Amino acid sequence: MNERLYFNGINGATGDYDLPPMSPEQLASVIEGESLDEGLLNELQRRREAHLRIMEGESPLDLAQAGWGVVFAAGDERVPAIKEALGELLSLRREQAGERYRELEYRPGESKNKFLVRYGAGPGAVDPSVVPYYLLIVGDPEAIPYRFQSQLDVQYAVGRIHFDTPEEYARYARSVVAAETGGLALRRRAVFFGVRTPGDQATLLSADHLVRPLAEWAAAERPDWEVQPVLADEATKARLGEVLGGAEPPALLFTAGHGMGFPNGDPRQLLHQGALLCQDWPGPGQHRGPIPEEFYFS
Repeated sequence: MNERLYFNGINGATGDYDLPPMSPEQLASVIEGESLDEGLLNELQRRREAHLRIMEGESPLDLAQAGWGVVFAAGDERVPAIKEALGELLSLRREQAGERYRELEYRPGESKNKFLVRYGAGPGAVDPSVVPYYLLIVGDPEAIPYRFQSQLDVQYAVGRIHFDTPEEYARYARSVVAAETGGLALRRRAVFFGVRTPGDQATLLSADHLVRPLAEWAAAERPDWEVQPVLADEATKARLGEVLGGAEPPALLFTAGHGMGFPNGDPRQLLHQGALLCQDWPGPGQHRGPIPEEFYFS
């Protein structure tokens, strides 16, 4: 069996894959080398056996039922200023979720289970009257680790934001509130942007089996939306700039392709980490060495 698994991510400093293609057996050996929390494994097994992530009778479409919470890092001296900067958004969520709005704290070294137990929640379907279904983590991965986030995401709908300054948090809060309260009205237009690079199995697969079918499904299921696929040769950096910087940016942008990764200490890491590698990249067999900025959108 010669099946290979392909992963997204290109090292901008070398031009190589961040994680090289490997066989399922090789991936399994990597996974088996990492110790996994037994409680998390049990929870994943329960999820595999299919149950609602939110308890029966509670709608995930209504924050007054599903609840909304924000998670800050305990003892972080930056939190008061960040909380003040997010005030406009927190006030809106408090109004929407009512009694099911919560402000929670993550303690250093805490596991997902210890966090939930401390707030009175247990495994299984989410009871939003105890801990809200929607949780926004605020802080960098040093203050609140990604491992905690991924464990929490087994049961809950979890997101994260992190900015360097309170001003950036405030700008984010204002933009979300404006979008949700009518201050920013966008036409119902969705763009599906799919890079398809010759010789690159990761983007060949994602373009053909993810982006294109998803765009076709959206067009059929949502006739009141304008659905625009931007695929393969059309999915260039310049075209993405037109989509985002034009007179009518889409209400929804879905992208699939490689993200840029840079080694620790690389001068491009802060500004370009996670940038979208576009169709401008000739592919792994045609380009050698560092990836130039004209290939990716940041």
